[in-house]
Amino acid sequence: MIRKIITILLILIITENVNADENKILSIDVTGTQRVDIETVISYAKIEIGETYSDDLGNNALKKLFNTNLFSNIEIFFDNNTLLINVKENPTINLIKFSGNSKIKDEDLLIEISLKERSVYSRNKVKNDIDRMLTLYQRAGRLSTEIVPTVELLDNNRINLTYEIEESDVAEVSKIIFLGNEVFSSSTLKSKMKTKEKTLLRFLSSADRYDPDKLEYDKQLITEFYNDNGYPDFNFTTSIAQLSLNSNDFEIIMTVNEGKKFNFGNVSVSSELKKLNPDKIKNALPFSSGNVYNASTVKESIQDIKSLAELNGYSFIKIEPVLKKDELNNQIDVELVLDEGPRVYVNKIDIVGNTRTIDKVIRREFSLSEGDAYNKFAINYSKDSIRALNFFSDVNVSEKRTSYEDKLDIIIEVEEKNTGEASLGAGYSSASSTTFNLGLKESNFLGKGQKVNASASFSNTRNTYDIGITEPYFNNKKLSLTGRIYSDFQDPSSVNYEQEDLGLAFNAKFPLASDRSLELRYSLFTSKIKADTNATAYERLLAGTDTNSMIGYSLFIDRRNSRYKPSNGFNFILNQDLSGLGGTTYYIKNKLDYNIYKRITKDLIGSFKFQTGNSIGYNGKYAPLSSNFNLGGNKLRGFKNGKVGPRTGNSYTGGQYYYLTSLETNIDFNLDTFDITSTLFIDIGSVWGLENPAYSSINDDHKVRSSAGVNFNWDSAIGPINIIYAEVLQSETTDTTDNIYIDIGYNF
Repeated sequence: MIRKIITILLILIITENVNADENKILSIDVTGTQRVDIETVISYAKIEIGETYSDDLGNNALKKLFNTNLFSNIEIFFDNNTLLINVKENPTINLIKFSGNSKIKDEDLLIEISLKERSVYSRNKVKNDIDRMLTLYQRAGRLSTEIVPTVELLDNNRINLTYEIEESDVAEVSKIIFLGNEVFSSSTLKSKMKTKEKTLLRFLSSADRYDPDKLEYDKQLITEFYNDNGYPDFNFTTSIAQLSLNSNDFEIIMTVNEGKKFNFGNVSVSSELKKLNPDKIKNALPFSSGNVYNASTVKESIQDIKSLAELNGYSFIKIEPVLKKDELNNQIDVELVLDEGPRVYVNKIDIVGNTRTIDKVIRREFSLSEGDAYNKFAINYSKDSIRALNFFSDVNVSEKRTSYEDKLDIIIEVEEKNTGEASLGAGYSSASSTTFNLGLKESNFLGKGQKVNASASFSNTRNTYDIGITEPYFNNKKLSLTGRIYSDFQDPSSVNYEQEDLGLAFNAKFPLASDRSLELRYSLFTSKIKADTNATAYERLLAGTDTNSMIGYSLFIDRRNSRYKPSNGFNFILNQDLSGLGGTTYYIKNKLDYNIYKRITKDLIGSFKFQTGNSIGYNGKYAPLSSNFNLGGNKLRGFKNGKVGPRTGNSYTGGQYYYLTSLETNIDFNLDTFDITSTLFIDIGSVWGLENPAYSSINDDHKVRSSAGVNFNWDSAIGPINIIYAEVLQSETTDTTDNIYIDIGYNF
């Protein structure tokens, strides 16, 4: 008995080994390939010689080969220890064409599809491409558009693929119906939607096109409207879009559940941060107990508190709004819980997009370094500093998570713009002729941030030349050095003398603190006046040559929230110059500038600008006329540059005293896409005072001038364009007005 059992076991073992040998893959043959290598087919099948063949192994190989989208048909056989793979390759696309499309261009459709000419044809990819093109048509309101692919067989396993398109008419919205709304009328809800009903007056608009995606966005807008007006439980119970009978128009029927109206209940703030007083924050909140509940106001308040916290040095603040609904009294209690979040550090700073500007120029404006604690305020300030360089059309700073929970990578993305400028300036006035200016300026020389300027102005009565260079970071320190030489020759037809100034100047500017800096300067120039033979007594008094050797300083205090486009804060500049270290003139010149900015509304920013100055002689000398202040042009808009104040004959002397006040606010013309900023302004100012008794015959009384108007600044493709239109409100008969001013520059 035992002998029989052993015999049976031996027979089974031998049989199993024989079967295993029969199913072992000893070779792999691939047929039908044209472009694809045999080794590539085997590698895609993921079958190796020596494996034991099974039906599961063959099916898996079949799926893997089909997933490559390289083959239209695949057959797998196993015979006599050989695996046979017979494939039929998908054809190559020779040409892709569209027919029947007139509403959407070929190039727009080509962008949507993944299959391209010379790529391998795939039915799945064709189906996906058709879906993408149909989505494009649906966004245009042509919901019933049909697309059928046709294939033209060519030699060498190539095809022409044609998408035959039958474009439908635009599906429009004929009617929007709301059901269940009692608090707000249907017309009010329709006004919040981007989708509009079809009317005769809307034939040029696309707002009445039916778009399911836009309709979902409309539902979100209506929900936010209810949430902001005291209805936090509002929701849509149904939303139906049905085709009207015998037309391609849709009727939209939306049923709403408004819920109950809630007011703010108890409002409280709790804070673990010592520098943020909860009571002060609560008193500053734009909502209080008894007000109608407004979800958006709560969100905006959280952002405002975060900004306040950043100003107080809290970069890792966490604000959790805790809402408790009191159904009985229809109130929502709001508690804002302030706490310091986990600290995060800067792991790495990457700069991308700068093809010309070297990294060092950007990095030195960034106040954080690798290893520093992440600080949102410092990030925003640094971004603003980079934008203020005016080297880039766009600056974006983003954070990227790393494998470390407490570390972030910072990516600074910049888009460079032309920083060289060949300028052509033109000024027009109804009281004077046009003048022109030419200049070459490079504010990012060799990508090192250096500024180089060479400008000239030519006219029948005046020629000026000005050459200067600035190194903003001398010896890799925040020390700005500037050198300049200039010449100015004037022979106005309105006066009987000519004047020529020739000079040079140097200055150095460095920071004293994060919000203040100091500039030291020295200048030396000569002013030569030559009177004509028919000059008046006053004009003959001006004749001669003055040599002016002057030292001075400027103190800058800047506490604006942005140097690029400020919306809050102020800046202050104090200038003092002393002439008399050599030369022939002795006087002290003082000037003060103060600008304050304040956000009036979400869209409007107001500013108050004030400047004043005086010039006083000493050492028994009077201040020369060349040191006098002048108004007009950009200073006191609406008046011709330098032609305001004391005057004798046709000659304007300027004055030893002046002030200028401007009130401005931006206007929202929704022209941001064109980079146009617009400003409404009122200018009030005056220039007066001549202490030298030799000029006693000139009327130098203090008289107020004023103007109002609009100022457009456009950073256009041909360069910066500045257009000013001003209406003079107060003037003197001796003043020369200039209602329109245009300045054009070309960037290269």
